[in-house]
Amino acid sequence: MKNDVIIIGAGIGGMNAGMQLASQGYSVTILEKRSEPGGKMRRVFYGDCIFDAGPSLITMPFILRDAFAQTGSVLDEYLKLLPIDPICHYRWLDGKHYDCHSNPFKRNEETEKIFGRKSMQEMNAYMAHASKVYHATKDVFLFNPFDGFKEFFKQKNLPLLPALPSLKFSTKFHSFNAEYFTNPKLIQLFDRFATYNGSSPYLAPATLMVIPFIEFEYGGWYPEGGIYAIAEAFHKRCTELGVNFIFNADVDEIIIDKNIAKGVKAKDGTLYEAQHVISNADVYHARHDLLRKSKEKKPELSTSGFVMLIPMHKNPFNMSHHTVLFSDEYEREFTAIFKDKESPDEMTVYISVSGKSDISQVCDDKENWFVLVNTPPTSGTKEWSEEKTARYKHSILTMIERFLPGMQSYIAEEPFIITPDDFSMEFHATGGSLYGSSSNSMFSAFLRPTNTDPHIQNLYHCGGSAHPGGGIPLVILSGQFAAQSVMAHS
Repeated sequence: MKNDVIIIGAGIGGMNAGMQLASQGYSVTILEKRSEPGGKMRRVFYGDCIFDAGPSLITMPFILRDAFAQTGSVLDEYLKLLPIDPICHYRWLDGKHYDCHSNPFKRNEETEKIFGRKSMQEMNAYMAHASKVYHATKDVFLFNPFDGFKEFFKQKNLPLLPALPSLKFSTKFHSFNAEYFTNPKLIQLFDRFATYNGSSPYLAPATLMVIPFIEFEYGGWYPEGGIYAIAEAFHKRCTELGVNFIFNADVDEIIIDKNIAKGVKAKDGTLYEAQHVISNADVYHARHDLLRKSKEKKPELSTSGFVMLIPMHKNPFNMSHHTVLFSDEYEREFTAIFKDKESPDEMTVYISVSGKSDISQVCDDKENWFVLVNTPPTSGTKEWSEEKTARYKHSILTMIERFLPGMQSYIAEEPFIITPDDFSMEFHATGGSLYGSSSNSMFSAFLRPTNTDPHIQNLYHCGGSAHPGGGIPLVILSGQFAAQSVMAHS
């Protein structure tokens, strides 16, 4: 049977596109390489524990609600979101620590207590500036399909032009943060938000100030049942609407006839015809491999990650749900990743213990520690040997021990490790990149692949490597924009 729409990949973006289209009467089939939906959003059972092995925090929950409402359903019937407070606990090697709250009164109180009244006032001024930038740009850069530089010359976006100087396109994010904050720890804390899309604060533009604003303004949330419950909710709604899923179906080629997408061919040789094709795959992979464009230029990639899933015995560390352990060599970390293409020797470590917020994630007498360190993407070949993996695991655990002495004595099982090679092979993520191209340029937002392919008719893109970018809310929006493009071209 010929489908109206074939979608490559059952990630959140692909499933949102599928359920939007199915709710409007389109016949939709989603082909997924793996045996389950969700893409990088996945659940791992290991050492008697449950782990989120992908994203670990949600913000902008209204985007989730809108996605389900657009199909005639109510999110609360599929998913319960739990508020996270504090959003994150930050620690430094000198013993200083800070809880970041979305509630402005609690945040002001904590900031003044830890860093002083001046720092609290600086943070409020920063948030006021970032708020203006967010509200001036959100409808252009986030909540609508984007057409690159041409967007500025569209009649509807002309009111944005007077606000351009406040966007700080030509200012580096770190420099902007250093202009606002006098305390180096707060500069470092805000610099970290560049990693939310896999970029360097020393290279990326100051427009990334909207990332901390969004997190503070809309809070941090976690779904009851784990992050994977989001994938289950999208999958359930898709199946209710008649979306057909075919798992263990790795797409090998997008079929093109006279510059029009006509369907796809799976690696087992099966042909799937369609009037429209949506790729929820990494855009470079789609163009270079699936479209056989061997001369496609690889973008500057975002960070990859080295992940350890560690079942921990009960311990005295009193971890928060989200914890960041900052190194003292922050700029050197990003130089290593983006210039030297090496994993940093002294690294900042992120730890998530979801059982602290959701009782369903508690593992009897253990804790589920998800540990992530930013690394450079790979060159495309297998780079993480057993020896290199073991050596870096040791370096990370040694770093954690500097904050939490004796931590390793509480490890219940050998850590389950996910390397950049694994991200590359498992998800066709170019170089193991977690977010597609980086935002290390003032032009990045304009160069990110659009949801409607500019060269092939009836081909569309969604997911973290397409507009508007990575992270759960933006990936959901990318699926919405791809679906809208299909409807506009039907």
